Formats: sequence, C-alpha cells, structure tokens
Amino acid sequence: MSRYVEMSEPAYEIVSKRIRESYPNSCICWIEENTNADLLVAYENRKQQISTRGNINEVQFFHGTKEDIISKIAMEGFDPAFNRVSAYGKGTYFAKNASYSLNYMKPNKEDISFMFLCDVLLGNSCKGSLNLTIDVTTHDSAVDNTANPTIAVTPYADGAYPRYIIAFHKGAI
Repeated sequence: MSRYVEMSEPAYEIVSKRIRESYPNSCICWIEENTNADLLVAYENRKQQISTRGNINEVQFFHGTKEDIISKIAMEGFDPAFNRVSAYGKGTYFAKNASYSLNYMKPNKEDISFMFLCDVLLGNSCKGSLNLTIDVTTHDSAVDNTANPTIAVTPYADGAYPRYIIAFHKGAI
C-alpha cells in the first residue's frame, strides 16, 4: 500500500529537497509513501543481521525504474538478480543523486517517469568492480567509493526498503 504525501507535510519537503540537490529543475508530480509491513520487517531483520558485524551504515539513495516495475517493487521488494549491468558488482543499484537515477527512468504515455527514494543498508562495503560477486561473509554492499559512496549495490533482496515513490515530468527540465 502507499499513500500520497501532501505538499504541506514535512516528508514532502524533505524528499523534494533531496531530489533538488542534484536535480534542481525537477518537475515533481507527486510523492507517495510506500507502506509495506512485510518488506519493512524483512529490511529491519537484515539491518539486525548486519549490526552483528558492527557497521550498519544506512543511507537514503535513489533508484530509477519504469512505471510497470513500480508496483512490483513496492509490493515485493527489489530482486538483485534483475540487474543486467554489473559495473560495480552484482545486485540492485542505488544512487546518492537523483540526477543519476534519471537515466533509468522510462516515461509512460503521459510522459511521467518514476523513481524511488530508498533506505539502503551499506553495512560493511567493499570497492565495487565489473561483475563482482559480493562476498556476503565479509561485505554487505559494493560501492563506487568507500570513503564517499555515490553508487551502492546490495546483493540482498531485503538490503533496501522502497520508502518513497516519486513521479516526475522528466521532460520538463
């Protein structure tokens, strides 16, 4: 389930501000908060498992996608096997900057594109590389830069929670 976030709500301001940090001319149509108790429990369980190693390192990163995938992700979560390009490793990709996720947003017939703002568990990250299979006995994610990650890859289906769905008029740049 999801609910529309009203423009008067603090969450709308927080999410839109994060988007505009890297995508200043964005034309946001609406923001929805995804409320999926099963996915959230799985995410919290993964966070607990990661915490036993010490470093949770949780961030909010973006994930751009096509409209027909939005509902599937909101209901079932991310499928790391779905990724076809493994520049930093095998898994589901997330970006610190909304502008990076624009490349993965495909507009629908009404010229509306979608992305998620997700809670992502980085845990103990390793430096990503082409086609890397992340060794989950020692690492929880791969990143482009271990000191200041802007791209993160999680090998876990429950390594990210799709918290917000954002709809854009992408062509209104």
